[in-house]
Amino acid sequence: MKRTTLLGTAGVLLLGSLSSHAMANEQFVAADNTVGTQLCMAITKDNPFKMAQAMEKHNIPRHRLTQRLSCNDLSVREFASLYGFERSLQKLRLSPLTETSIHDLAKVHGDTILVVSGSK
Repeated sequence: MKRTTLLGTAGVLLLGSLSSHAMANEQFVAADNTVGTQLCMAITKDNPFKMAQAMEKHNIPRHRLTQRLSCNDLSVREFASLYGFERSLQKLRLSPLTETSIHDLAKVHGDTILVVSGSK
């Protein structure tokens, strides 16, 4: 019984480290220097403090950001859910979109650079 528990725990830890490795290979680059893009880049930091700083700097309240901002032609909720920015979603008081998908973990071949643009 202990062996089964130990093997199950090791499997979960291995899958967790592989999925975090896949996220670490994605780099987000700002397309321009507009306020919308700066706010979208703050979401990609997945840091509630940096998110609050960006919102305060541009004097954008949470409800306006969640209702009007779009990042890469996706709503804030869709964008943050797609890339797994859980802490940004919590800061904005949004629940993540849930869906089931299968990812090929062996397919990861290096860094992925994603260009981020916000609504104007």
